Amino acid sequence: MALREYRTDAAVAANKAETVPTGSPAYWVCLALLVATVVLAVRIASLW
Repeated sequence: MALREYRTDAAVAANKAETVPTGSPAYWVCLALLVATVVLAVRIASLW
């Protein structure tokens, strides 16, 4: 029974870790990389 409780606690912790707050620096870095990739793709497409 203790093993089951441990798995449940681990699952809850994993679910909490998946939700990244928008104030997180990693969120903004990923967003900036995504925007830069889209801008680069548009520039390449316009030159083609």
